[in-house]
Amino acid sequence: MFGLKTLKKWREKKGKAKTIPPKGRAMRDAAGTLNTDKNLSGYFCPNPFVQLDIYESGDAYSCCSGWLRLPLGNVNKMPAGDLWNSEASQAIRASVLDGSFKYCDKKVCPLIQGDMLPTNEAARARPDYADIINHQRTVMDAGPTMINFCNDPSCNLSCPSCRTEKIMLSSGEQYDQKKAIHQKIVDAYLKEPTDQTFNINVTGSGDPFGSKIFREFLFELNGDNFPNMTVNLQTNGVMFTPRNFERLHKVHNNLQNLIISLDAAKADTYAITRRGGDWDKLLENLAFLGKKRAEGYFKLMRLDFVVQVDNFRDMPAFIELADNFGADKLQFSMVTDWGTWPKEMYESKCIWKETHPQFADFIDVMKHPNFENPKVMLGNVTAYRERALAANH
Repeated sequence: MFGLKTLKKWREKKGKAKTIPPKGRAMRDAAGTLNTDKNLSGYFCPNPFVQLDIYESGDAYSCCSGWLRLPLGNVNKMPAGDLWNSEASQAIRASVLDGSFKYCDKKVCPLIQGDMLPTNEAARARPDYADIINHQRTVMDAGPTMINFCNDPSCNLSCPSCRTEKIMLSSGEQYDQKKAIHQKIVDAYLKEPTDQTFNINVTGSGDPFGSKIFREFLFELNGDNFPNMTVNLQTNGVMFTPRNFERLHKVHNNLQNLIISLDAAKADTYAITRRGGDWDKLLENLAFLGKKRAEGYFKLMRLDFVVQVDNFRDMPAFIELADNFGADKLQFSMVTDWGTWPKEMYESKCIWKETHPQFADFIDVMKHPNFENPKVMLGNVTAYRERALAANH
């Protein structure tokens, strides 16, 4: 089996994108974390066998590019359908099957750090996974069953951890480029009606309602043509108003997971972490969306919180807030380096580093009993809760 160096040479020869992760985003910085590089022999991750993520550069991944550094190829350099079983894709799958997970960043992946990966034995309970594991399959006969559209960075907010200024593309060269990438994926996987079971996720790059490309795509998408399609939405929630919910009426029966990023539990914190947001409007929308979840329009509503120096004291209150709005899950994750802050400023945000002057205060917060709530998903913050509990004994 070939390794990463061989794959780099292969991409250069074939004209593939050479930037890992996508251009304009720095690699996640795990230096100083308490997280350990876990032994994953005997464990299974389904993502490389089911998931296709499309980024704004045209690069494709089979997981978040911050956790999986090797792209499958680039949709601008090869047919969209060929990405799925590309040489890089097969190498990633092989690394899961041999237990090395050598293309994954094991210290930051929330599934790995949160001990959420199934063992091979448990994964075999699903016939399709059993077939993959038992026959060591690296080539998939069927296409992806989860397509993640993150090819447009447009968003109504300009959160400092993500970008330096607001990006809302509606015309011009950049818009045309992102639209062309989007259309290639739509043409490859959503052009013809089908009763196949699959999921689409919009978006991990910006906001589905702040993006003209995604907004028009979702409002025009007809669930009657895809009766077994499910739709996940990742949003900051500010533009997910009752009016926009109604404009999704063609996919109301397809809605599955709703993920809303808050990064705060009160207005003054929110003003720092979610620049350009509207706290009152957000709370109003959360109340509305919580009711829609209770009515069954969504199968799951999850609220997310990126932990940094500006908001770590809000963590216990965030758990209570999420409960009040009827969230099924609430997920915490460490702030990471996307290249938006100068290095020194980024370091000052990393409350999770033992060298941070407020690290002890962070551990004190992690002792809070609210973290015992079964809805809490600590992901790559798990080790800090463990440190906090150990300190109590």
